[in-house]
Amino acid sequence: MYGALLAGIFAGFAIAVPVGVIAVLIIETGMIGGLRRGLAAGAGAATVDLLYCASALALGGLISSLLAFAIVPLQVLSGLVLVSIGLRGLIGIARIRRAGTATTNLDDPRIRGGVVQLYLRFIALTALNPATVLYFVALAVGLPGLGAEPLQAVAFTVGAAGASLSWQLFLGAMGAAAGRLLPPNLVALTRLLGQFLIIAFGLRICLAALGVVG
Repeated sequence: MYGALLAGIFAGFAIAVPVGVIAVLIIETGMIGGLRRGLAAGAGAATVDLLYCASALALGGLISSLLAFAIVPLQVLSGLVLVSIGLRGLIGIARIRRAGTATTNLDDPRIRGGVVQLYLRFIALTALNPATVLYFVALAVGLPGLGAEPLQAVAFTVGAAGASLSWQLFLGAMGAAAGRLLPPNLVALTRLLGQFLIIAFGLRICLAALGVVG
């Protein structure tokens, strides 16, 4: 059981720590929306990791066959969603700069609404992220026997979810701290670069799914 818990912690950090588009979005949300929104974004991403991990252990190899026919459309859809997020971010930054001090960061369309709405939005974004989907499909195929042992499956899931949650909340808090401590011009430049990075991620996902790039 302890071995399954440690394996789960390792698996959780393995999917959460690599700097991908979800990590960029969480950090940026903390920067422009503050600590509560940064933590809500991180919690949303970690919730998907929990649900996918539990599903991977419960359904095992069945997941890979169920998703095999849908993985390419899913990748293209997620790539287009990310491109649209980046473009909306650029439009929001331009609107804020034109309005000057009359408009605040909370007017950014991507973080508009309450923390619950933001939490649900990040659940949807992370669920569509092909890196997350593919990771847990591989996990389902690689650990089919673990799901047959309920206590080990629970320990593995708790470890993975706890590791993911701790890292995602750290990213949200780090973004919030950066938004408060960095000079406004540097925050604006970081946000601008973040939008182009998100658009590049989205285009790369689309092109890879269509076989244009490897």
